[in-house]
Amino acid sequence: MTRTRPGPSLRARTVKRVFVVALRAMRRFGGGGTPAPDAPRPELEAYALQLRDATERTLSRAPVGSDIEVVALAGAPVPGLVVAPRRLGSVPTGRTAQAEWLAAAPRVVVHLHGGAYILFSPTTHRGLAAAIARTVDAAVILPDYRLAPEHPYPAALDDAEATWRWLAGTVGVAPGRLTLTGDSAGGGLGAALLVRLRDAGERLPAAYVGMSPWLDLAGTGRSMMELDGVDPWLSAAMNDPAARAYAGDAPLDHPEVSPLYADLSRFPPMLLQVGGDEILRDDTVRFTARAREAGVDASYGIYPGLWHVFQAFPGLPESRDALAEIGGFLRRHTSAQG
Repeated sequence: MTRTRPGPSLRARTVKRVFVVALRAMRRFGGGGTPAPDAPRPELEAYALQLRDATERTLSRAPVGSDIEVVALAGAPVPGLVVAPRRLGSVPTGRTAQAEWLAAAPRVVVHLHGGAYILFSPTTHRGLAAAIARTVDAAVILPDYRLAPEHPYPAALDDAEATWRWLAGTVGVAPGRLTLTGDSAGGGLGAALLVRLRDAGERLPAAYVGMSPWLDLAGTGRSMMELDGVDPWLSAAMNDPAARAYAGDAPLDHPEVSPLYADLSRFPPMLLQVGGDEILRDDTVRFTARAREAGVDASYGIYPGLWHVFQAFPGLPESRDALAEIGGFLRRHTSAQG
């Protein structure tokens, strides 16, 4: 199913104006300009570290709500966080007890955070993970995968795979209760993980959700140019150096770097959501079309006037609707009994 939503709401239009002002201020305080895609590695690293510091300090302050518990992920090959509704019971902090708790949880979601592969962390995405945990009634795992440019491809994908194999194998979360979500670069990383697991003959997630997923690092979609300057969050000039920093020596159309170019057959049911004003809009449209051609149960929704990963903005009617749809989709494709 494909849906273009009505909107944007008055609240969304108001929040967007405030958001644009805040972004401009953050970028001013960051200083400097965006490096060229072929800039020397030290320049790319300096740019990434500068942005990381500013965004980490700002976004890590966001509250998660008193109904949510956040604890360190114990015993995993990749560090991270467990974000879960308190109604599921207290999350143990010890390695063995936490693994047993996760194995018995009604549902477990692995969420791969966004940030153009160069920014953000589980800490910055606790709020979005909390929203997913509430709507799905699940424990959400946020892996702290390695970032570029210090750790280019395949480091982030290796970390996502290691986390997935640990949950599905060592911990023993039943495949029917284990799903995969991601926002922005994390959405692309999640789709790349599907490619890798499928090619290895492994059991795939019960379902996949991409929120404004970055699926084409080569930037060939029409919206990349048509909406450049309209998108308040991203620009083609910002995406180019991040894409090059992450890809490293791999071509930008490598199927594990840009899953748009992968064989999408035998993928699990998929739901993608994207804002109508995003330069990444056509990543979602084209990826869903290719998935359907491969026989996959895939659908997407476009939210007019909305921006990149709008689901992370609490209080918007569109965010509530989008998260409710995600919750219904993931509950429908999982079984609390495994």
